[in-house]
Amino acid sequence: MKNVLYVERLKLKRSKLWLLHFIGPLLGVFLAYINFFKNYDLFMQPGDNEWLEAWTQVALFMGPFVLPIMVGIYAAVVCRSEHIGGGWKQLLALPIKHSEIFLGKFVTVVKMVIFTMLILFIFFVGFGYIKGMEGSLPIFTIIGFVIRGILACFPLILLQLIISIRAKTFGIPLAVSIVFTLPAIIVASTPLGQIYPWTQPMLAMSPEDESPIQSYFLFYTLVIGIFIGLLIYGLRSFIKRDIA
Repeated sequence: MKNVLYVERLKLKRSKLWLLHFIGPLLGVFLAYINFFKNYDLFMQPGDNEWLEAWTQVALFMGPFVLPIMVGIYAAVVCRSEHIGGGWKQLLALPIKHSEIFLGKFVTVVKMVIFTMLILFIFFVGFGYIKGMEGSLPIFTIIGFVIRGILACFPLILLQLIISIRAKTFGIPLAVSIVFTLPAIIVASTPLGQIYPWTQPMLAMSPEDESPIQSYFLFYTLVIGIFIGLLIYGLRSFIKRDIA
């Protein structure tokens, strides 16, 4: 597994994904703060914490829109080189377990999502201080939202990875990501939102008083269940399938 992760890192070394790591969070935080200050009187009630109310807007813009599309791009990129010039045949001919190849790509995307969310946290705090946010920064609460958002991305990462492995062009998984991201904000307010992979990150990142989730135990049980189901399916299909 260590060697697989090293090879994946080498393949991404010359890509310009680092731009996306910064542009995505910057866009999410920028839109969040614009909307927050534009509608400040609407969001803020007596006793509310400015940081938490501003974070609800980050969850709103980053969770159902920016982050899912970035996950789709990340998953497509880690499979792109294998779709060129018979790369899958060469890779699967090596004395490496197919399960390790699949898990290596999954872990690679997870690492990219973690880095993206870390940049998001830094931008959120940095812009907040620049804008002169009042009140104490609930840093551990915000970090908790960030971690929950990362974990809630796991089912979506697997789903996009499965699609990216099967699709022979970069555009197909990206198109799937965009198409299913568009209705995410509407689906999030319905019971279907808890099992819809494109809305799960937003729901996990949102403070409890701003989230439509009625049972967090049920929500995380569904997230874990979907993750396990997709992991088993992804591993079995990748191991059995002869990829040309």
